[in-house]
Amino acid sequence: MEQRYIISHDLGTSADKAILMTVYGQIIDTAKKTYAIHHPHPGFAEQNANEWWDAVCETTQQVIKKSKVDPRNIVGITFAAQMQGMVPVDKNGTPLMRAMIWLDSRAADIINSRLWRPPRVAGYNIFNLLRFLRITGGCPGHHGKDQIGKILWLKEYEPEIFQNTYKFLDVKDYVVYKLTDHMVTSIDLAYVWWLMDTRKYNYEWNESLCRLAGITPEQLPELRSSAEIVGQITAEAARKTGLKEGTPVINGAGDMSAAAIGSGAIEEGELHINLGTSNWVAGHFRKRKIDILHYAGCAGSAYPREYYMAIAHQETAGVCLEWLKNNVFLKIDDRINLKRDGLDFYQRLDKFAEQAEPGSRNLLFTPWMFGERAPLDDDFVRAGFYNLGLKHDVTHVARAILEGIAFNTRWAMDTIENLYQKVEHLNIIGGGARSRLWCQIMADVCNRTIHQVNDPQQAGARGIALIASLTLGYIDDYNKIKDYIQIQNSFYPNHKNRKVYDDLFSYYKQIYKNNKKWFSKINSWGTPIETD
Repeated sequence: MEQRYIISHDLGTSADKAILMTVYGQIIDTAKKTYAIHHPHPGFAEQNANEWWDAVCETTQQVIKKSKVDPRNIVGITFAAQMQGMVPVDKNGTPLMRAMIWLDSRAADIINSRLWRPPRVAGYNIFNLLRFLRITGGCPGHHGKDQIGKILWLKEYEPEIFQNTYKFLDVKDYVVYKLTDHMVTSIDLAYVWWLMDTRKYNYEWNESLCRLAGITPEQLPELRSSAEIVGQITAEAARKTGLKEGTPVINGAGDMSAAAIGSGAIEEGELHINLGTSNWVAGHFRKRKIDILHYAGCAGSAYPREYYMAIAHQETAGVCLEWLKNNVFLKIDDRINLKRDGLDFYQRLDKFAEQAEPGSRNLLFTPWMFGERAPLDDDFVRAGFYNLGLKHDVTHVARAILEGIAFNTRWAMDTIENLYQKVEHLNIIGGGARSRLWCQIMADVCNRTIHQVNDPQQAGARGIALIASLTLGYIDDYNKIKDYIQIQNSFYPNHKNRKVYDDLFSYYKQIYKNNKKWFSKINSWGTPIETD
């Protein structure tokens, strides 16, 4: 019997990657195409939706051509995508503006003045807060990055676009529409739109919450499970992608919920860490809980209707290393010659960091380069090095960055554990999880065993592909998905480092407490911080 394949797209913030794999998760080939993020004004973060579509078409064609797989043996296509992007489209499915992606915080002022107006508790309007908690199990934050804030902003500042909008779509949803002509979304994405009733898995758009956003449920896409076949490849999409017309399109999920499956930590109460452009700590649970003060709690799972996913999401992790590479080290290439010994930048950064002692001589780095969600929910906070002195060199700087992101991750882990229960180990995924040093630092800082998943950067694509295999009948039980996810290495806490990391973690948290008001003042709107 001929091998069967699935194409899974990792539709990320900076690029789309097509991954061709067998129906049991073995990667055959990949193809990647980048696209731009636009920051025309402070707080704005936009992308051209048709660049996502062009990237999906191009990478699908490339991966088929490179692998020489017969398209007739590709039994499905699915997606793990960036979340909380918003594309307003007209009745023809044409985008009416560039998409506002998850980093976009332009709606902070309007969501606080309209949704979270007085009387307030912890900055939230008490009556709206209770309504959101009762219906959704969570609520939008203050930062304006949630869909309800983006819709309110559009209604206020772009009324013509708002009036002409037929549907509001998320990132994945737009590409699925282009493939199938169907406007649908997945439950996990809809969950963090904060417009859906999530009580006892009763997944429907809620009319009263839609009224808060000034819309009706009819303006939102159809709700479907991540594991459902939502259409077939149209003739036009087949021509552009190289797939066979009629190939099933499995709905897919947001990157976080897809990665939760691909982490292998799929049983109730297990946790995983993601170290990607952003990072998070998450796990599956049957009971929904929330910690409003630390902006952590339950979202939707990629597995249909039986689990919620508890998550503490943090804005910037690997992107801090990328910033360092592009703006510091590549400007001083005399110290770092990337071609000298065949190492890429991240491997060389590890080499530097290995030379510094744990704790980096008390140098602390905070990774808040674009504000923070959990556990701070603060759009004004920013990154920095603290306690930098003449005794420090590049090795301490390199290690402090890895440790600082680990401290932030520990804070997120503590938040989730306080909601549910402590764990003894966590699986780790994402591009940063390829670093053995960083995995060991995570184990030391978090004081937990860390299991490094094989091919950790492909966890989201593999996870959602295995869900698609479940849908198509190649895997007969959800719990068997774990059988196709391998652990590459395990890292155990070095107790010799316990005191230094516990002490530094305490100081790390004090940095925010002592500077919160200062961050708010210096980064108040009107100051051009993030622009093109």
